[in-house]
Amino acid sequence: MDLTVQLHELARPYFRWWYYRIYPARRPSYFTDCWRYPAFTPEEAVANVLRPLLTAPPERPAALFLPMVDWHARIQRSHHLARAFVALGHPCLYVDPHLGCEYLLPYFFERESRISVLEPGIQELHVHLPTEHVYHRRLLRTGENVRVSRALDSVLGGAHPAGIVQMVSLPIWLDVALALRDRYGFRIVYDCHDFLPGFDNVSRDIVAREQALFDSADLIAFSGRHLMDTTLAARPSARAKSVLVRNAVNHSDFSGPSARARNGDRVVGYVGSLDHWFDVSALEAAARRYPAWKFLLIGRIEDERVRSLAKFPNVEFTGEAPYSELPRYLARFDVGLIPFLPNELTRAADPIKLYEYFSRGLPVVSSRLPEVERYGDLVYFADGPEDFSAALGRAMEEAGPSRSDRRKEVARRESWADRAHELLTALRSLPQKTAR
Repeated sequence: MDLTVQLHELARPYFRWWYYRIYPARRPSYFTDCWRYPAFTPEEAVANVLRPLLTAPPERPAALFLPMVDWHARIQRSHHLARAFVALGHPCLYVDPHLGCEYLLPYFFERESRISVLEPGIQELHVHLPTEHVYHRRLLRTGENVRVSRALDSVLGGAHPAGIVQMVSLPIWLDVALALRDRYGFRIVYDCHDFLPGFDNVSRDIVAREQALFDSADLIAFSGRHLMDTTLAARPSARAKSVLVRNAVNHSDFSGPSARARNGDRVVGYVGSLDHWFDVSALEAAARRYPAWKFLLIGRIEDERVRSLAKFPNVEFTGEAPYSELPRYLARFDVGLIPFLPNELTRAADPIKLYEYFSRGLPVVSSRLPEVERYGDLVYFADGPEDFSAALGRAMEEAGPSRSDRRKEVARRESWADRAHELLTALRSLPQKTAR
């Protein structure tokens, strides 16, 4: 069976190449956006754009991101941390997790690694694997690990052992990270920001490999207290090397005039993935109860059940929106929503959207999630669809600026700059590694 899968993965890049030649408009934007930046060979990059990263001193280390998400898709935690690191003087290298799917030509025609300059201080490494690798479906095979490691060797081999910190967000990278630590001394941070077993599209072998990542990491950064406590309850030996680094927001990105002050329309909004954890029943009940209100859902539909909401004339789907456009959308909101079904994945979440809603001072209606409940009366909580609608009615009628001002103050305090500082402070307490 594995041989059949490997042959299939070997052939697919060539079929995909021909398919996109016939239908170029159907090629995903995150496979093309990455090539809109200046790109260099490893040799050119080492001689030029990577010098700040390669010469980073131990007291101001650079970060190598081995991520869960593509840089060119939805902006998430890794993106914000990378930018916050750069702002604090720590350059970053971000590895594209598609590992060849983003290349315009199949491996036979285009094999060399590329380094793109995304923005000042942040470069992206592209590694072309001979076969298709969908990074949440399986672990990397031995030969693939070797190929990725060699690509990183070609650009990072001259760095100081304590000058690079590996920010690992998915267990597929573990063998690569261990090889780099063995050869160069680069420490490993597991940025644990999700409850992996809760995803229905992450393979079981990846979930199983997480235990080895917990064991091997020099530092584990958890994005929420519930996620941290439940994880460490089964792994008490990891507590000494664990730190809580919650999500946050860049408050200045979202501050602005209130939508209520500009017009009489009532807009209820949601920003984020529309996946299996989205409470469709809660939105159905609310859309039915408030037919004069507009429900604006901003995000890519990942679960077909969500499409049933299109039957309501007051529900609008915008599709995926770039981060740069989110402030414009949120400026239209009167209330922000976090309608999550209760399960281990959502209970472990510290929703970034909460901090973004707070930056606007918006009333928030949310399912009961441990990280959200920390904010007490700044959020309207709901248990079930009918309760959700009632909470939404109370939120829409919120009077006075007091709670809105308090939400904005929370957003000012919970910044990505502070999160990066917390993480870097924890790193300074770690002993330095030496290459073998």
